[in-house]
Formats: sequence, C-alpha cells, structure tokens
Amino acid sequence: MRILVTGAAGYIGSALVKALPGDVLATDQAGGDKLLAGNLAYPQFARSLITPDIGAVFHLASLVSGGAEQNFELGTKVNLDATRDLLEACRLAGHRPKFVFASSIAVYGGHHDLVNDDTPPSPRLSYGAQKLVCEILIDDYTRKGYIEGCSLRLPTVMVRPGGANTAVSGWASAIIREPLAGRDYVCPVRPDTRMACISVRRVVEAFIHASRIQMKEPQKTVLLPGIPVSAQQMLDAVKGRARGKVRFEPDPTLQKIMDAVPKETRSRRAEALGFPCSKNIEEIVREYEEDYSDPAVARHG
Repeated sequence: MRILVTGAAGYIGSALVKALPGDVLATDQAGGDKLLAGNLAYPQFARSLITPDIGAVFHLASLVSGGAEQNFELGTKVNLDATRDLLEACRLAGHRPKFVFASSIAVYGGHHDLVNDDTPPSPRLSYGAQKLVCEILIDDYTRKGYIEGCSLRLPTVMVRPGGANTAVSGWASAIIREPLAGRDYVCPVRPDTRMACISVRRVVEAFIHASRIQMKEPQKTVLLPGIPVSAQQMLDAVKGRARGKVRFEPDPTLQKIMDAVPKETRSRRAEALGFPCSKNIEEIVREYEEDYSDPAVARHG
C-alpha cells in the first residue's frame, strides 16, 4: 500500500511524512527533495495522484486563512475544488482508500471562547466555509462507500519554523520562534490575546491515529483539543532562553479578528476515540526546541 500526502512540503506535511512508515508519495506545489511537484488547482494533476496502489490519502494542502480571504478564486480552487477532484479520483479508483483531511476550527467563525462537540459550525471567512464544505463531502463519499474518511478540525498548530505565512495566527509561532533565534519581534496583538493551541507532534500523532481507527458514526469529523494560551504566556515560556526582544504593537484589524477566534477547544469525542492533546505551552515549546534545535532548520523549516 502506498500513502499519498498532499501539502508535503508544509509545516505539518513535512513532519507527517517523516513519521509515516512505508512507501509515501509526497507532493507539493513547490516540489523539492523526494517531492512530486504539482499544482492541485489543476484537476488533471489532482486526479492523477489516486492510483490503484494508493491505500491512504492525507490531504493537507491548502491556501490558509488570510490567503484564501484575499484571493477568493484561488482559495476555492485549492481548498474546495482540489479536494473534490481527489475524492472523485478515489471514487473512480473503486478501492475505498482511507482519506484523512486537515480541516480547521475556522469552521466555527468567531465569538466562541470555548468550542466543544456541541458548538455548531458558522464560518465567517472563506477558508472556514471551504473547509466545512469539504467535511460534508467527505462524510457523503464515506456514506456512499467510495472512501473511508475522517476530517480533523485543527486548532492553531505551533511552533511553526521558518518565515511567516498568510495565516492570521502566524504571530503565535513568531513570538516564540523569533526571540529564541535571537531576533527581535514586534507582536501585532495584545499580551492578553488568547487562542486554542496544539503542538505539531500531537497533530501528526492525530493524523496517523485517524488513519488506523474505525469510526462508526455517520459524522466523520473530529475536533482536536486545543489548550488556551495567551501571547504573554507564550512569551513567558521562553524566558531565560530568548536572546531577542519582543514588544507589543497591536494591529487594529488583526486584533479584531483574534478577539473573535475560539480561545479553547474541548472534545469528549476526541478523547473517547483516543486522540492526543498538548498538556501546556511549556510542552509545546520544549518539543519545538527538540525538533528544531538546528538554527538552519528553524530558519527555513
């Protein structure tokens, strides 16, 4: 059995590829060492990836929140149309592969301090709407017997190495990464700004776990637990080791968005199904320092 990973050059994708056993077909738009280069926005490429020997698909490729909001057409092609093309290719292949999808708590929109299994989705950005549509499609393709699907709603995953991307939550990694690397950083939110967080290690474990379990319920979406962490707590977690300085200069537009995002996610369903969670921000920082201790890796990802 071969395993397909889309978005394999990304933060989560690259960590997942390293952790997966067996024969992995890793693809990303940028290409690179041992990566198949290709743009999922082109249906022919997306559909060509599902061959009879593909037994599991980890679909992580996406245009993240800020980028999808700025470029609606591209966001729709990458986040929605490409997912449908992969699902159609699975249907036509006829062998019911496992299909694990990276969704997001962006499906809940804003103004929820706590999100749990009973919180109804209500996206306020195109990115969240696109993810929600994909979840519904995955449930339906599973119901029809074309795939065995599972969608994971991810809180903010940190600490991301390398430079900033277009995610509105990018500051949450930068406030840890930059001072540890000896670089000063201007944080664009208030110190008391909180968000729901999980480490990349726990997310990789969750993806692998999702590919191995059987879910009996018709609804195949699982909310991963995210611990509530403030910007000040993130900064405090690197005290004594940070060589760069941080100052807070809130950006009104970004602050308004962050004030509305979920501050914590809890899921009894995820716990019952055996999905992992992060314990605290100190654990998240420690894992980052262990995994990206090489300054060159931390800088370039």
